[in-house]
Amino acid sequence: MQILDCYFGRCEKPSCDGCLFRPVRSLRLILKSRSMGGFDEEAAAPPSVSALEAAEAAAKAALSAPACPPKPGTVPAAAPVKRRKRLTVPREEIPWYPTIKPELCNGCGDCKVLCKPGVFEAGEPDPTGIHRPKLVVRNPYNCLVLCTRCVPICTSGAITLPDKADFEKYVEYLD
Repeated sequence: MQILDCYFGRCEKPSCDGCLFRPVRSLRLILKSRSMGGFDEEAAAPPSVSALEAAEAAAKAALSAPACPPKPGTVPAAAPVKRRKRLTVPREEIPWYPTIKPELCNGCGDCKVLCKPGVFEAGEPDPTGIHRPKLVVRNPYNCLVLCTRCVPICTSGAITLPDKADFEKYVEYLD
């Protein structure tokens, strides 16, 4: 059961240092980052263990496998085009940043690994040393306006963002 808790982000250990299941967590981070489109080899580099390498090779094969061919007479969907954005006011005047509910946060750190601008950091350590420290929003104005990548990666559902529709007025799309 411990391996499943580790894989699904429910592990209660204060850190992954010296844990036998650290490769499992690293594999989970790799798979999540790839599914979100932003894989960072350095942030989630697993230790070189032959079983882990075999599991990663299987994951690579599953992710790179071609999708089913389209049915005859249908048009394949085009990939979404990433549009460049420009802010219409200074970033400090836009209150777009995540909030973390401490009662839901399990301290897994997936949001910290995924967030390149460095919005999240570990909070106060548990005084008893049993639980991992909860994550907190340390640099809220480093968050990219209208970015929502951290919400689906949070296994406990602790991260919330404001409504996107309220902030469209602050962004101008460039062609």
